[in-house]
Amino acid sequence: MKKKIIIHNGNISIGGQERMLVEFLKTLDSNKYEVLLLIEENNGDKNTYINEIPDWIEYKFLTSESFMKKLNKYKNSKNIVKKIIYSYLLKKKKNIALNEIKKYLNFANIIIDYDMGLIRNLHKISLKNKKIVAWSHAGNGGKYKSKQKNKNLEKYDYIVAINEEMKKGYERNTSKPKIKKIYNFVDVDKIKKMSLEELPKECKNNRYIVTVGALTENKNHILLIKAFSKLKLENKIGEKLYIIGEGKEKENLIKIIKDLKMEDEIFLLGKKSNPYNFIKNAELYVSTAISEGLPVTFLEALALGKTIISTPNNGAKEVLNEKSLYGKVVLNFDVENLAKEILYYLKNINERFTKKSLERINDFDRNFLKLEIEEFIDRL
Repeated sequence: MKKKIIIHNGNISIGGQERMLVEFLKTLDSNKYEVLLLIEENNGDKNTYINEIPDWIEYKFLTSESFMKKLNKYKNSKNIVKKIIYSYLLKKKKNIALNEIKKYLNFANIIIDYDMGLIRNLHKISLKNKKIVAWSHAGNGGKYKSKQKNKNLEKYDYIVAINEEMKKGYERNTSKPKIKKIYNFVDVDKIKKMSLEELPKECKNNRYIVTVGALTENKNHILLIKAFSKLKLENKIGEKLYIIGEGKEKENLIKIIKDLKMEDEIFLLGKKSNPYNFIKNAELYVSTAISEGLPVTFLEALALGKTIISTPNNGAKEVLNEKSLYGKVVLNFDVENLAKEILYYLKNINERFTKKSLERINDFDRNFLKLEIEEFIDRL
């Protein structure tokens, strides 16, 4: 008899975690499992990965497209009235999603909370005779500010952590759940194949540095922009900088780029369903994130043999090694230091890192981790 599983996630729009969700679904065996995917938000044409969900997996949206359009209409507004409306609608969305979830609970005895979005409402859901798994993608396993969330954290039977520091954090801060480390992973063959796509004409002849990630404060693109600008203004490099991603920091980044007079050197390229050709043809991949769980974009860059430079966060230390065995983890978040490292590795493209990248990616290959995931689910 097939195991029935409910998997919950916030959305299916473009993003590292959402991309990981799709890859996770593709590892599951239709001969062994029956899966119902519950997606909290229906974002219409922004449901980027909807067509990548395997055909055998049934999915349901917990909120309507029309409601999400109404909600997003008021998102990020600075108008006080619109802020109040947004808060009201956001609370309503959570209640709608909760009521919808309750309708599907009888489908399965295993629930995988893939984005830990259920943690705010576990005390309102009947978990009798159910195994519930939290799949943690962010943070360091620390305590929540919310007492209710900390209580709900103990309601999980298992917590999957994606790096060692996160695992240790949950082990320190929880008593009931069992903690299991399972890495994020990628389809290496697919990445290599997609990376062969030709670059746009305007990019084809440029040497450039690239970064991929949402335009948010956490991704800390300002640090990269300042370090890059410093090198350009000192006439030390000829490369361009391409930033791939969208987010609420976009207007702020545009202003900073303009203030630095870098409009002809730094380019915000927006979202790319295929960023792999940009990564493949880059001189360096640079990340300046403040915190990362286990960044999928690092794995993609490793798969393409790129040298990676990153600020020191848990994800970078896990993937690249604290001693910079597989890529350069810089000492701090200092502009001068980052600029120095970028300059060094542009002038000394490191073949050792290329070789080590291609070795390290084997630890994150989907084919390798598929068995570990199946074994974990089968023990539930």
